[in-house]
Amino acid sequence: MTCPICEKNQQVNPKEIYRNKNIVVSHAPLNANLLGYFYVEPTAHYENWAEIPLEVLSDVQAAIKKADSFLRNEKLAERVYSVTISEAVRHIHFHLIPRKEDANLKGTPLIEKATQQLAHDDDPVVTERAAEEFFQKAKEFFTN
Repeated sequence: MTCPICEKNQQVNPKEIYRNKNIVVSHAPLNANLLGYFYVEPTAHYENWAEIPLEVLSDVQAAIKKADSFLRNEKLAERVYSVTISEAVRHIHFHLIPRKEDANLKGTPLIEKATQQLAHDDDPVVTERAAEEFFQKAKEFFTN
């Protein structure tokens, strides 16, 4: 059985923000028009918490902290939701979903919108240019 996360992380991903030997941080697809929606994924395949070495969990924690700081600095989040579902894809990974202070959706409706990549008619559309500028800024932040 192949794992889509393992396969993705073996390829060049233009949405990749940061990588070390233990984790990859990348931006989620832009279908939900949600700039700042990150994935944090261990590079190795783990399907349950007990398998994950503490060194990897430490890198995951550091990446979540860094992403939270970045999203708040960029005024993209008053709150950052972190969700691990690992049902459709068993490779444990973390969704970091930003919520602005004035957001219409909060809590589980926003999580559903993000994880199911649902755009709404009243969403501001994230352009490729804006996304590229954001990715570059995020890469610089994560490497400093």
